[in-house]
Amino acid sequence: MPGIDRLHPHLQHAIVHDLGWRSLRPVQELTIDAVLDGCNAVVLAPTAGGKTEAAIFPLLSRILSENLQPVSVLYVCPIRALLNNQEERLTSYARMVGLEVFKWHGDVGDARKHRFRDAPAHILMTTPESLEVMMISERTDARALFRGLSAVVIDEVHAFAGDDRGAHLAALLERLGAFCGRDIQRIGLSATVGNPLVIGEWLQGSSRRPFRLVDPPRPPAERQLRVEHCEDIGHAALGIAQIARDKKSLVFVESRSKAERVAQALGGSGVEVFIHHSSVSRADRALAEEQFARGQNTAIVCTSTMELGIDVGDLDQVIQVDAPGSVASFLQRLGRTGRRANTRANCTFFCLSPESLLQSVALLRLAQSGWVEDVKPASQAMHVLAHQVMALVLQEGGISRHQLLPWIEAAYPFSSVHPERLHELVDTMLQRDILYESDGLLSLGQRGEKLYGRRNFFELYAVFTAPPVMRIQHGKDDVGYIQALFVSMHDHQQGPLCFRLSGRAWEVGSVDWSKGVLHVRPAEHGRVPSWLGLPGTLSMQLCQAMRDVLARAGEEDAWLTKAAAQELQMLRGSYAGILAEGSAPLEELPDGVLWHTFAGGAVNRLLAAGLEAKSGKRWVAGNLSMRCKDLPLALAREAVRELAEVNWERTAANAARGMARGIVSKFQPCLPEDAEDRLLAERLLDLAGALQFLGGITVEGARALTRPLGARLVDIEPSRPIALELRLPTEPTSVAPKNEVHWVDTPAALRTVCDVLRTEEVLGLDVETALDFGTLCLIQVATRTRTYLIDPFAVGELGPLQAVFDAPRPRKVIHNARFERRVLGRVGVPLQGVFDTMEVSRRVRGSKILGGHSLAVVCERELGLQVDKSAQTSEWGRRPLSKEQLRYAALDAELLLALHDRLGRDAGAGAEEPQLSIDARYNLP
Repeated sequence: MPGIDRLHPHLQHAIVHDLGWRSLRPVQELTIDAVLDGCNAVVLAPTAGGKTEAAIFPLLSRILSENLQPVSVLYVCPIRALLNNQEERLTSYARMVGLEVFKWHGDVGDARKHRFRDAPAHILMTTPESLEVMMISERTDARALFRGLSAVVIDEVHAFAGDDRGAHLAALLERLGAFCGRDIQRIGLSATVGNPLVIGEWLQGSSRRPFRLVDPPRPPAERQLRVEHCEDIGHAALGIAQIARDKKSLVFVESRSKAERVAQALGGSGVEVFIHHSSVSRADRALAEEQFARGQNTAIVCTSTMELGIDVGDLDQVIQVDAPGSVASFLQRLGRTGRRANTRANCTFFCLSPESLLQSVALLRLAQSGWVEDVKPASQAMHVLAHQVMALVLQEGGISRHQLLPWIEAAYPFSSVHPERLHELVDTMLQRDILYESDGLLSLGQRGEKLYGRRNFFELYAVFTAPPVMRIQHGKDDVGYIQALFVSMHDHQQGPLCFRLSGRAWEVGSVDWSKGVLHVRPAEHGRVPSWLGLPGTLSMQLCQAMRDVLARAGEEDAWLTKAAAQELQMLRGSYAGILAEGSAPLEELPDGVLWHTFAGGAVNRLLAAGLEAKSGKRWVAGNLSMRCKDLPLALAREAVRELAEVNWERTAANAARGMARGIVSKFQPCLPEDAEDRLLAERLLDLAGALQFLGGITVEGARALTRPLGARLVDIEPSRPIALELRLPTEPTSVAPKNEVHWVDTPAALRTVCDVLRTEEVLGLDVETALDFGTLCLIQVATRTRTYLIDPFAVGELGPLQAVFDAPRPRKVIHNARFERRVLGRVGVPLQGVFDTMEVSRRVRGSKILGGHSLAVVCERELGLQVDKSAQTSEWGRRPLSKEQLRYAALDAELLLALHDRLGRDAGAGAEEPQLSIDARYNLP
């Protein structure tokens, strides 16, 4: 049955007669089925691809068919501008069938909110921050308001899942579920991402609904791309003005300062220019959007504030000054064009440096190949947990520490937080007077009130932070914001402070420091303010693509102008003879050495910390290379070779400890020192990337990360037998692995192993991760006769595993599959066909059985075997692994098959293999 035929008759009539639609798009048909089948869903489609209608039509149908009471649907957007933009469309769809929509955010007046509280609409549009306000405010009875809630739609879900606001939203979804006492349906709308199933896992939380990915096939994108090289912003402005006349253009730049400079350079070009970034006043941004939508010879110079799906009318072209930092950003911006019939998505790059030119070409290569970055949700967001502790204290009017986790523990960002870590966090907040505990109930302490309560109560609504800013006022009108540091550093002996903001020059007349306000008047000229922020960090994948562009020519000739092609050729010439020396060559300079890693800023910062420990010299890390002064080449090579000996988890924590604090989260004052170090390390360093980089390079013919002694490699030739048994010491009270054990650390070996695994009926599967960072360090897969230990750092791309793991057969036997699913999902390997021995043990033996359901306990209870788990908490990022680690890793995966047979028989699930072979092998009772 077509999806539209499943909709409520009144809605079908409205779609056909009011909207004049005779059919729906594939994404809408598929989403209607997913929603009406009761599934949670992630819906993928390009910008303007019909995702909003895909989600809202079946939910309107559910409201009508099931007589749902308001508020029945929550529609969450990442920014207010997107809410404003979607409000008219959603309202028109709802009113077609007699329903109402209400938008709630900080700009909506109290009188309108009061009327909504008295008579709620069926669909509520809001942001996470405004939702938090409703849930902890005494003026809103959130339990009553949301008791009828049935579904949540998250627009631009990819913009949430990977950052703190997404962690906040995931916690809010769990708290909403507790309010209404039902399994809320969750629907995420997204542009193309590299790992949509991970977003689906992030979205699920505690929900037991089935999940469905809606990703209909799309024809290959037709794109019109052009890359120009310019000497400076003035030269770029001439080119921009030439192609922007009589058209409607978005001009994207990578910083607020550059936006002001480009807008200034475009003055007098004959094109009406607006400016749009986060420090421009909300009124000016709205005016720019409104006038731009009506204009024809207009351009908005903007940062990522215009990247999300805000409708600004019929856009002709996207112009990019320099290169965005990710393929995802480029695709989001490119998707703003090509929406009219007989037009193509288009983007013209104006690159101001050779490095920017190289980055642009690499981005386009990756995009043309279909690659896009993975979204990487945090699973141990302790700073957001601190925020939620205080929010729950206010929501409940005081709460016991033992009641905290049940509210939010199922949220993905807290899935790796154990109760003892929560108690450590609460103890730290008590010691620092952020919390106060009396009669077993927590409340805000004096310091907590000062930092996050009363006058600073807004600080608790939002989880993200920024440097202190000052509001700019011209008369009674807001102009925007600049950072307070820019004002305080001005030398008044040089005259009044003059600066540019919102595309105009201003002179400061007076400063009200107590209110954080600058009173200004127009000026003839002014300098562009500086805005502080984290340094631009490129991913390892993008930097490796830049290396590939330098090493070989590709399809970019069709994109490059003559000047850009000449500049790229000169850049390639400057690397001639260097890249051919190895995958990461060291170059001797007159004053030191340069290591060309092309590994990305986060990896290089961690490698630099390791090199400093080994060489005793300071290394300066960039995105493409690292530099050290006054270090001879021979000593640099020795330091690089010794990187294999570094304890990278400890190095990451120590490096983070030395970095500037206070730049990541305003909730850092709540964190124990080790949790703060881990937060900084996760944001500024890349442990997994560093280990993967080292696993893939050689230094003067030697592997940077070495293989374990005594373990034979998988034989790459299928015709030759694999017949090595790893002989490891055993203890009288424990069991030793019986399988042949094989180490897998090359891409060819992984492909060979996956060919073998696909023929099996059942596999034991386990993973090992770094203690503090959740980094995947080892994958263990056991058949009945062989166990394969797969080194993800050395094999690099884990794509061959997808064909094995993302299929119903072979059956994957896992203990606590939720953990494996999340760890593997982060590296792009989904899981299907799972037999979870923890869940089966709970079902067969009862959830309250003495001892619980840990793997060690279940093995002892079901198999009569004692398993030594002491190696579980060892350093899995090291290479080579110790014999004790290898023994533990091999045994874990192997024993899962024995549990499968025993529990499968008792649960009536049916084991595929004869029971006697397993029982006899381990002498089981």
